Amino acid sequence: MQLSNWQRRSIRLIGSAALIVGIFWFIPISEVIEALSSVNLALAAAGGSLMLLSAYLEAIALWLPLKRVGIPTTSWNVFEVKMITRFYGQFLPSELMGSVLKLHRLAGPTKQWGEVAAGLAYCRLVNFLVLALLGLTFWAIEMPSGPGRWVGVLLAGMAVTLIGIHLAVVSPVVYRFARRVIGVIPFRSGRGKLADKFVKLGRTMLDSYRLFGDTLSTVTILAVIRHAMGIASFGLIALSLDIHVSYLTIGWIRVVLHTLMMLPISLSGIGLREGSLVILLQEYSVPASEAVALAFLLFATTLIANALGGLFELKNLLLPSASDATRSTSE
Repeated sequence: MQLSNWQRRSIRLIGSAALIVGIFWFIPISEVIEALSSVNLALAAAGGSLMLLSAYLEAIALWLPLKRVGIPTTSWNVFEVKMITRFYGQFLPSELMGSVLKLHRLAGPTKQWGEVAAGLAYCRLVNFLVLALLGLTFWAIEMPSGPGRWVGVLLAGMAVTLIGIHLAVVSPVVYRFARRVIGVIPFRSGRGKLADKFVKLGRTMLDSYRLFGDTLSTVTILAVIRHAMGIASFGLIALSLDIHVSYLTIGWIRVVLHTLMMLPISLSGIGLREGSLVILLQEYSVPASEAVALAFLLFATTLIANALGGLFELKNLLLPSASDATRSTSE
């Protein structure tokens, strides 16, 4: 049985509430509030600024493959779309819907759906591969002995899977096989134009993905820099609460948080983020109340940063771009 959007959203909301109730069943909320009351706002703001700079680098990394396949856009426009998607993503029932919104915003003006979809998939794969490899490196150097001792297996599995997917897509043998399979979709003859559109979309995605190879080194370097900024941002926000954790620890803990928050069992990762930090930071003598306070502050900083997307959307509604005006005139 397929659940509707509101049902999925309700389940995630209930899941988040259950996780939060479970956390505060064991951790006095007064201790969390006390930890938050001593936050150094300057350090937290610096961490939030790094979040925004990291997001802009991610936009550049996406713009490069889009430029390679002839998408007429700019890195700033991609950044705006990314922040708008993040803003709406806080209210959407799933991360997949956020990706669909990003695809619509970037591909809608030119109808180059396959090229943009391939670019999004390519950048997502490279981004998570770099994230997993960096996390695995930091984990291997530190070799935690607590609950985090199994994280390395997860990270290694993620890295091998992502590398395998990339190699399969760019392999000439797999490429030729995939194009043949796409061309003989069983329902093609029975659905006419609709099936032809799916065939064209699949082939365009395959062809576009294979063109991104000459951007791999630049996109990878940008991903490394971006994740280094993410580690620094996490560290500054932790320091704003007077929580001292090494950057090696932060390097692999961030990967765990990113992975867990992709699970469709809570809204915006609420509850998962708090519970994960409580478990993973206990080995480093971080009190549970401070770990929860750190999770709340990370979430609040993210919300404030994502609010920039709301401002971009408001600007677009009040001040339509020149390209929109041109399109309206031509129609």
